[in-house]
Amino acid sequence: PPYATAMCGLIDPTIPPIDQATARFWGRTVYDLEIGGPPDDPAEGVRVANAMVGKSVMMMGNHGVTVVGETVAHAFEELYYLERACRSVVLALSTGRPLRVMDDSLASSIAEMWTRFTDQGVAHFAEQKALLDRHDPGYRD
Repeated sequence: PPYATAMCGLIDPTIPPIDQATARFWGRTVYDLEIGGPPDDPAEGVRVANAMVGKSVMMMGNHGVTVVGETVAHAFEELYYLERACRSVVLALSTGRPLRVMDDSLASSIAEMWTRFTDQGVAHFAEQKALLDRHDPGYRD
C-alpha cells in the first residue's frame, strides 16, 4: 500500500484524525518506530506480536504496515481503509497548509462507530473476489 508505506517513512507516522476514514484508526493503531532486528528473527516476530495486542494496525517506521483481523476478510477491510486514510493524510500534508484535526472525543466516537460495521468487511472481500473471478480468474492459480 503506497500511501501507508509512505507514512511509515515519516519521523512521525501518526495518522491524525482529519476525516472519517482517518478517525477510524484513532486508538486502534500502534506505532512502532524501533526496528528490533531482521524480520526473519523469531524474537522480532514475538516483539511485534506483543506490541500489537489489542490493536489491528501497526505502522512500522522505515518498514511498512502490518494489519491483522479475525479473518482474512476483516484484515483486508482494515488494509483497504488504512490505505484510504493514509492517502487523505499524504494529500492533505502535500498542500503545506495546517491540518484541521478532530478533537480526541470526536475521533474516538467515530472510531467506535466503525467497529459496528464488521460484517461490511466480509461482503467487501467477497465482492472483490467476485470482481477478480470475472476479470482475472487466473489469480487463483
